[in-house]
Amino acid sequence: MRGRIWTACAAMASVAALITVPSALAAYTTVKLEVRQTGAATIFKTTQSSSDDATAVVRIFVPTGTSITATQAPGTMLGNVNALLKLHALAGAEVPVDGTVVVAPPGSISPAVLAACLQGATPTATWVLNLSIAGTAVNVPLFLVPNTGALAALGPAYIQTCLASPYIPPAQGGGAGGAQLVNAEFAIQGVFSRVALGAFVAIWVPWTPGTGTPNTTGTIASPAAIAPGAVTVAARTRGRGATVTGRVTQAGQARGGATVSIFGGARATGLKRLGRAQVKANGSFSFAAKTGTFFRASAVAASAAAAPLCTTLGAALAPIPCVNPTTNGFTVQSKVVKKK
Repeated sequence: MRGRIWTACAAMASVAALITVPSALAAYTTVKLEVRQTGAATIFKTTQSSSDDATAVVRIFVPTGTSITATQAPGTMLGNVNALLKLHALAGAEVPVDGTVVVAPPGSISPAVLAACLQGATPTATWVLNLSIAGTAVNVPLFLVPNTGALAALGPAYIQTCLASPYIPPAQGGGAGGAQLVNAEFAIQGVFSRVALGAFVAIWVPWTPGTGTPNTTGTIASPAAIAPGAVTVAARTRGRGATVTGRVTQAGQARGGATVSIFGGARATGLKRLGRAQVKANGSFSFAAKTGTFFRASAVAASAAAAPLCTTLGAALAPIPCVNPTTNGFTVQSKVVKKK
């Protein structure tokens, strides 16, 4: 038996058409996208409050400048997925699930499902999130689609999935167990090139609560920036040690909230960790080293809010409201310096 949390609703409107509809936030305000790139993998993390309306459609644009390789053979595993589902059929119980992302075998996604979700667009590739809910296999299609039209400036392609309404029975096209997606993290390996600087942009459409009708006026966007981090360091003699100062930036802007580890020693090699410093909002940090002549800093920054991103993208996304922008985390290391 195969359950589903995707939808084959023939009345599903194309997201491309939704951009002309005035948007209203309603009870759909917490959705957020975070993206990080490690080696050849791009990891997507989507989150929202379980008290928000359920999501019907997610479309994620990849940044301009991304090279795409979508020639993997059917059955190829692209990565892992873990998710949190809210099961309306079980009084709203939240259930963690995990599985894999694979290239869909031929015929595994029906033409009706593809047509209902993509409204005539032809995907470059079709992938499947293979999950299991209470022993029931659940396959969630992901479509990689070339990007044209009104939002072409956002990037060369997008990933799209359509989720079934948790508010109606499966016999009427609803999701297995009344499943509502809350959080998901999945990796796509070997498809998208690394991006030095850019933004992934997610467009979200909610369901109208209690129905199988998408709430197109609730459409919102949430972008996730990819930008390089950097850390600089200097050391000034202070007794036998030094006052070690520096600055952490991302794409040239101050990156507060990062944690910096300070390494030091009598020689430029074999430095040992002396302690940690917290980075201030202006990107600066300071550490009092009791000993040492040579020093180096290593900075670790977690994914964080990036309010200016919505300001930058606002005109391109209008009239869709832009909410909850993020930027990627990073780990960087400074050069070794000698105290003065």
